[in-house]
Order: sequence, then structure tokens, then C-alpha cells
Amino acid sequence: MKKTLFTLTALLTFAFAGSAVANEAKVMKQQDLQACERQPKQLPEEVQSKQQERCQCVVEQTDYQALVDAKKSGDMAKIQQIKSKANQSCRAMQ
Repeated sequence: MKKTLFTLTALLTFAFAGSAVANEAKVMKQQDLQACERQPKQLPEEVQSKQQERCQCVVEQTDYQALVDAKKSGDMAKIQQIKSKANQSCRAMQ
């Protein structure tokens, strides 16, 4: 389930990044936060709160400006590194 949450977050980030316009980093972050709020409704009630907190942690720990820059340059390794770092920061919430 945790792996699914990370994968879904990563996919949403990529999808939203492609449609972001002015001030892409703020737009991406806001969209990811909104995804965090919607996602737990699909999970069993007992894990909703914990998963939502972890998702929000990952969003808060993500350097969206660096993510936008890496996406613009096509540096997939850097994108994965940024996401991995944010995920590692929030591992304690699992």
C-alpha cells in the first residue's frame, strides 16, 4: 500500500507538472496537496489519517523548484533523487 501511495504520488506529480504554467513549483505543490486530501478516501478508514499525513509530509519535504528545473532539463535521475529524498524524510510515518 505504501509503495502504491508513492507510485500514485509520483504519477500525479508528473501529470501535473506537464500542465503547470506560471510559477510551476507552487502549482505542482498545491496540486499534490489536493491529491493527498482526495486519496485517503479510497483507503480503509483506519489508515486514512496516517497515509494522508505521510503524503503531506512528502509534499512538504519535496523541493518543487528543483523538481521543475530537473523536469525542464529532462534529468530523470535528478527527479527520482528529489522524490526519493522527500520519501526518505517521511519514512518514520509508515
